[in-house]
Amino acid sequence: MKKIIVTLAVLLFSATAANAEFLGGLLYTGATTPGGGYTTASPSRTGTAHCNNFMYLISIGDCSVKTAMKNGGIRTLGGYDVQRESYLGFQKIIVRAWGN
Repeated sequence: MKKIIVTLAVLLFSATAANAEFLGGLLYTGATTPGGGYTTASPSRTGTAHCNNFMYLISIGDCSVKTAMKNGGIRTLGGYDVQRESYLGFQKIIVRAWGN
């Protein structure tokens, strides 16, 4: 029994440590973080890209900045933000890019 508890604790720690940069709350996360590439020019187009993560075991989708630019028809990146929502280990990530 002790080995099972230690194994589960190690798996939980490794899953949360690997995703520490994603501000993942154990029960709920609703955070938008700055991405990068900000300019002072006013953007004329926006695009989004989506991906999902299930229990930190399976990730599906393409939430790259390049995909968000392609979906919005953006040629010059003005900046991007990353929005994360999670409920009990199920995480949805949305990347919003804007530019011209």
